[in-house]
Amino acid sequence: MIVYLDQNKWIELAKIYHGKLSPPGDVAFLKEIKASIECGYKYPLSAIHYMEFSRISNVERRKRLGEVMWKYSKGITLASTKAITIKEIETSLKQFFPNIKPRPFSLICSGIEHTFGESLGKTLPDWLNSFIDEAMLKGHDVFNIEPISHFSTKYRENFRYHLESLHQTKAKLDKSKWENWLYAMAITDIRNPLAIVMKDNDLDKDVFENFSVDQLNKFVDAMPSRSLDLHLHRQVLKNPNYKPKISDLEDWSGLGVAACYCDIVVCEKHFASMLKRDEFKTHARVVTNLYEIFENVA
Repeated sequence: MIVYLDQNKWIELAKIYHGKLSPPGDVAFLKEIKASIECGYKYPLSAIHYMEFSRISNVERRKRLGEVMWKYSKGITLASTKAITIKEIETSLKQFFPNIKPRPFSLICSGIEHTFGESLGKTLPDWLNSFIDEAMLKGHDVFNIEPISHFSTKYRENFRYHLESLHQTKAKLDKSKWENWLYAMAITDIRNPLAIVMKDNDLDKDVFENFSVDQLNKFVDAMPSRSLDLHLHRQVLKNPNYKPKISDLEDWSGLGVAACYCDIVVCEKHFASMLKRDEFKTHARVVTNLYEIFENVA
């Protein structure tokens, strides 16, 4: 069972662990979490978790949170968005080009390299990799290492601007073109991993010119994360009063992907509501309370 916690839920769990939040049953709940891990539950971290974590300005807060994230994740991480997207592209293209052979893929593994899809370029002993990953979250007093920190908001601001501009663009288009516009955005968003897959499989760069609109849409719809992204864009366009938040990038990139591949996603109510609108079906059971993780478990 793979359980993905929104960063706010990791913070809530840390408050329970450190005695800063004491709802009824908190001690029993921590025991349930521990028991679930012993029974095979996994609480992986994603690149989004690390990015959100690194923006916490107070070092001691980062250490306390990092301690809990490390304790319950056990250093397990989700595959990078790039790796997941490449896997989806290969799987979807195979319906049109049967000779494509999707490369090996692991949704969960260990370490920050796995979730960022980047290699340090050196083969290190497992114990050293684990030490580095733990220090990135907890720091290390003996070696005077602080948990990772990075305060850039560039990509968050860019994504918020993108969402803010949707209604302006929509107003300029005939209604009959709205869906094609959304699908075009979905394909544009994956152009870099798509180029990798096409190069690796010797597909001509003009291959999509012969696709019909229905084929292009079928290509996108077969990719779970892109299908969900389309759903979220449609929800924004249906609501002229939608006010994008600075945290939307993390919600869409982290929670969106997790909802496609994990078994349970625990997130805030507003995003859970967006995911469930129009009877959209996610792979994950989406809940809004930590205590709901173990509901309906036989």
